[in-house]
Amino acid sequence: MRVLGDKVDLDGLIADAVEEGRQVQVVRGGATKQATLEAFSDALNFPEWFGMNLDALADCLDTLARDSEGEWEIVWDDAAALREADPRAAAGIESVLADLDEDHPAVHITIINR
Repeated sequence: MRVLGDKVDLDGLIADAVEEGRQVQVVRGGATKQATLEAFSDALNFPEWFGMNLDALADCLDTLARDSEGEWEIVWDDAAALREADPRAAAGIESVLADLDEDHPAVHITIINR
């Protein structure tokens, strides 16, 4: 898992990942835990049963990782908004992403703090 600062060329980052053979999905974070979980759900097309909590996030991401073919990258952009508004929620989401990154070598996680 890599964490980047606010001066990131998102288009370039995506282009590099695609060139390296990864599917890329960008999640634009929100200023609340609810908004950020909704952003993950929308960007990654989670099922309707998604429970809008960290356990459900972990379950959905694990299922997607197991079902995906090839390399896959999740880019959580605008993570700083949640980190400033609710550091505990941001840490919880980062923990879920770190576990996903550790458990699934074909999954790459990038967090952009802006």
